[in-house]
This record gives sequence, structure tokens and C-alpha cells, in this order.
Amino acid sequence: MKKQSKGFTLIELMVVVAIIGLLAAIAIPSYKDSTRRANRADAQITLSRLATLQERYFFRTNQYTGDFNDLISGVADNTTSITSDEGYYTIALTATASSWSLTATGTGDQANDTECATLTLTNLGAKTSTDSNNAASTECW
Repeated sequence: MKKQSKGFTLIELMVVVAIIGLLAAIAIPSYKDSTRRANRADAQITLSRLATLQERYFFRTNQYTGDFNDLISGVADNTTSITSDEGYYTIALTATASSWSLTATGTGDQANDTECATLTLTNLGAKTSTDSNNAASTECW
């Protein structure tokens, strides 16, 4: 009578480790890419909210402002750059009395979003974006 062994052999264990490694190599980058695409909504929402505030300011004063302090209470004077609502982007404001432009640039892991490195919204409603090579990107809005 032969004794039956219990447990796993080294080969079986190595096969399981290899399968887990292969799945992780595919799943982790895919997950990060999906997360970056989802985080673009932070820039889109923040830019839209700031555009509304800029138009409200124009309605009251008949000119646009280049200072976030005029749009948002609690921001330091002469602030032309703030963090987005969720913190994934830095928002920059450039303005003249008759026009403005808001540009969102990724920070932290969001800076690795090569498809949509920047998202821009202007007073004319133009929504543009660039990839990491400063080429126009159409996938961001």
C-alpha cells in the first residue's frame, strides 16, 4: 500500500505564481489607465464650475478676472493657479478684460495620463486638450 501525499508540489506552486504574475501584469496597468480616465472628470467639473463663476463675475463687472480670489472666497490675492476639487489637477487661469482661459494639468499619478496631459476651456466655450507630446487630443472631453 502506497502512502498518499498531501499538499502541493513545487511545480504546481510555481505554475500558480506564474499565472498570478501574468494576470497582475495585465490587470494593474489596465486598472491605472481606467482610474486616470475616470479622474479626468475632476478637471472637467472644476473647469466648468470655474467658467460659470467667471461668467458670473463678468455679468457683475463687465470684465473677466485673472485672479481666482475674485471668483472663490478664501483664495489668496493674485492667485492664478489652484488645485482642482478632488486634487488630481492644477488649474491655471489666464485672462484679459474680454477673454479668459482655464487649463488643467495633471498632478501626482494623474500626471502620467499621457493621452490627456492638459485640458483647456475658454470663454468662447472651446474645449481642447493635448497629450504628453503637446499634440491635440480628442479623447479628453
